[in-house]
Amino acid sequence: MQAYGAKITLTPAKRSTDGAIEKAYAMGREHPELYFMTDQFNSEANWQAHYRQTGPEIWQQTAGKVTDVIATMGTSGTAMGLSKWFAKYHPAVRVTAVEPYYDHKIQGLKNMKESYKPGIFDKSLPYKIVNVGDEDAFSTTRLLARKEGIFAGMSSGAAMFAALHLAREIGEGFIVTILPDGGERYLSTSLFVPQAKPEPPVLRLRFYNTMSRKKEEFRPIHKRRATFYACGPTAYESPNMAHCRRFVVADLLARSLEYNGLAVESYMNITDLDDNTIAGADKAGLPLRDFTGKYVNEFMAAARELGVKKATGYPLASEHVGDMIDIARELLDKGYAYVKHGSIYFDISKFKRYGRLSGVDLSKIRTGKTVDLDDYEKDNPRDFTLLKRTTLDELKKGIFYETDWGNIRPGWHIECSAMSIHYLGETFDIHLASQNLMFPHHENEIAIAEALTGKPLANYWLHSGLLLRDGRKMSADNGNVVTMQDVLDRGYTGRELRFMFLVVHYRKPLHFSFKRLNSARQTLMRIDEFSRKLLCLPPDLPHPDVALLVATLEKKFFAALGDDFNMSGAVGALFHFIKKINPILQAGSLDRRQKNDVLEVLRKVNSVLGIIRLERCPLAPEIDQLIRQRERARQLKDWTAADSVREELLKKGIAVCDTACGPIWERSIEPGRQGNER
Repeated sequence: MQAYGAKITLTPAKRSTDGAIEKAYAMGREHPELYFMTDQFNSEANWQAHYRQTGPEIWQQTAGKVTDVIATMGTSGTAMGLSKWFAKYHPAVRVTAVEPYYDHKIQGLKNMKESYKPGIFDKSLPYKIVNVGDEDAFSTTRLLARKEGIFAGMSSGAAMFAALHLAREIGEGFIVTILPDGGERYLSTSLFVPQAKPEPPVLRLRFYNTMSRKKEEFRPIHKRRATFYACGPTAYESPNMAHCRRFVVADLLARSLEYNGLAVESYMNITDLDDNTIAGADKAGLPLRDFTGKYVNEFMAAARELGVKKATGYPLASEHVGDMIDIARELLDKGYAYVKHGSIYFDISKFKRYGRLSGVDLSKIRTGKTVDLDDYEKDNPRDFTLLKRTTLDELKKGIFYETDWGNIRPGWHIECSAMSIHYLGETFDIHLASQNLMFPHHENEIAIAEALTGKPLANYWLHSGLLLRDGRKMSADNGNVVTMQDVLDRGYTGRELRFMFLVVHYRKPLHFSFKRLNSARQTLMRIDEFSRKLLCLPPDLPHPDVALLVATLEKKFFAALGDDFNMSGAVGALFHFIKKINPILQAGSLDRRQKNDVLEVLRKVNSVLGIIRLERCPLAPEIDQLIRQRERARQLKDWTAADSVREELLKKGIAVCDTACGPIWERSIEPGRQGNER
């Protein structure tokens, strides 16, 4: 065009065709003496050309056999002219108009909702209007070239995709498809470049790092692998709500890292060797291993009930005493520890960086109350115990380890340092635990590890909020503990608990109540109802808004998730999606591809949440037969028989809901399993 003397004026790409229209109109208004504007978007001659020529040509060249015509919409002249001609002369012929979805990249076409509507456009004229996605249009364009030798453009690919889709729907017919553009104009684009398999979307993760006191983008030490260590429970009591929340937060972290394409190596320790476990075993009259083993099994069962994916490992402190003794020996050699009366202590005065994580000022703390509660003699009351001299009672029971310094057992703080370094190395990515462990436990962990290696123990420190009940920390001392079994005995499920934990930001305190748990149950019932409608929906005609809704959910959900687990924003995006899709389901307006797209985005969301049921529970043949029997009775308007079958199904624990899409069933809550708010 430039060779012929034309001047090319560019408009912003983001404005697409609308930008060119605005510019052309402005030039025509400002200089009418210089420009002649055909204005094909408003010219009656546009649609009339197809009314007078294209329509009759199609009829003549197909010898009247045509049943369907496919035309894309840019100016809309082709679709409008053909619709008018066939409606007048051969009304049995169906004209399908094709438009792209919102925010499309198909050059030459317009989505009539998001751009200026041509003056000649009338949505009531075509038999129907269908939408085609960008990738469907592009891949079909390449398919035309590869399989048919037709060098067409991307608008033609959109038309051909719609034609193929229609052919599958009608089974029999004579379809004429108009290819509006050639491929030569796209040689400067990537349309005909061999397409590599698209990379999965990258989830940018930002965490609030307690050490730096700000949100930081997560950058793992290894490019394709993430490592984290979580402080786990002590095996002397049954799992309670505080333990359960820590399980779920650790699982949320692992699932998010996995969604980001990272191989996750994670460990959660279980403390089975400390003052509490020894005292508990003594009170129960059981060997220590038997006593702690019972609670270890309960913790694992609770994690499974909560839908927690299995971590790489759950190391026991008792299995790593040798590592702890080696660390203590090396700290002695480095001058960071000392021996006194058969115990080994860490000398805090030698570690100048103590207190960075919690911000504690050692000069202001109450000695014996915060740093170390153990009743042993030390050079400095603020020093903490690495290895403890065994008591006579422990010696009698065989709970001791022989060393050069005498019979000992490990202190609590060295246990986590030893296990995390053993499995993940001197420095790993993330250390996760509850806020109440920040001081002194995590400060002491850091002191041990950094004195030992000279390197940071972890690059990111994440802390979850406290679990409260009646305004106080849930603990045995406060007498307000609710165990996992208490919750299950009231008829709640681990899934309902999981959702209750997820919807509260992990860094905020969570005020537990059965009222809150009931709310989680009701919310999950709404999600379940939506899932059942979707799974039961038979494919029908497509809906133009679905692609945008799917893309918006994926974008907003994972953007919120990546922002330090903003679950309020993430779950809010999910419920906005459900609210918008529900009327579409009620109208039965999803085709097979769109239904699969909705299911696929929900699977992505659920890969992190772990609470959406996307597989229909198998029904016993007897139940399935009853549902079909009831539906036949309804179709025959035999309401008495239909109601009788409904009652029979209820007795068998199956509730049936009638929708425009057909019957949807769910398992009713068993009598006596309904929770209360107390």
